[in-house]
Amino acid sequence: MPETSNPLLKHFRQPQLYLRLPSEGKWWSADSLELPVTKEIAVYAMTARDELLIKTPDALLNGQATVDVIQSCCPNIKDAWKTPTVDIDAILIAIRRATYGNRMDFTSLCPHCSTKNEHSVDLDILGSNISCPNFDETLTIGDLEIFLKPLTYQHFNQNSIRNYDEQRLLSVVQDEALGEKEKLAKFGELFKGLLDITVNQVANNVGAIKMKTGETVDRPEFLKEFFSNCDREVWTTLKDHIVKLNDHSELKRVPLKCEEEKCLKDYTAPLVFEHSSFFG
Repeated sequence: MPETSNPLLKHFRQPQLYLRLPSEGKWWSADSLELPVTKEIAVYAMTARDELLIKTPDALLNGQATVDVIQSCCPNIKDAWKTPTVDIDAILIAIRRATYGNRMDFTSLCPHCSTKNEHSVDLDILGSNISCPNFDETLTIGDLEIFLKPLTYQHFNQNSIRNYDEQRLLSVVQDEALGEKEKLAKFGELFKGLLDITVNQVANNVGAIKMKTGETVDRPEFLKEFFSNCDREVWTTLKDHIVKLNDHSELKRVPLKCEEEKCLKDYTAPLVFEHSSFFG
């Protein structure tokens, strides 16, 4: 009789660490996350297949590589497309730690003397400093009470792809070979696309709007239509509030010191989160 279980089973991957999500499971749909009682999810090291995926340009561009790697390394996550963006950085940092260890080398350019400096950052400390903005606090504008939520990774990725396409279109607009009429037409197309990106992003950050009458609107198509037609005060107030929330959840700039003897000045730099190099 052939063996029914693989003799190599005991050599399969084991969890390398456990991660408490910044969101603590809020804003995840029931079918996208199995959260243990401890509220800590197991994180495994990447497989060889995962490492190949994360270096595939097309898969990185459309987000599928990131989704596949997250689901491979974090089995509690069943649908990574629905990951709230407030959890993405913490998850990816944890996967890198599980695969390569806590230290990560990176390069920065001194803004004072343009010297290229080599650094090493402790990802354990970096990950522990990620916190979740308070999306539970509603925003009142006039007679409207607005309920907020973080973007999902799917919405964030759709915006990124659209933004990438608009940047490509911008290069076409700047093509000197095009006539003025064609340039104007392309510019109009570009401007409309950028407006759509902004409206979609704001609408996707809103869970519902409650009116003075007590009626609550939460259908995405109605919210998008409203934000395409609301007055300037509502739009500006809400957009500024969302920017502050998103700024709170971003990785902080890293304090650094120039190694050039003639400089030695302090400065800060962002830790660039470009996935192919982050996992390289």
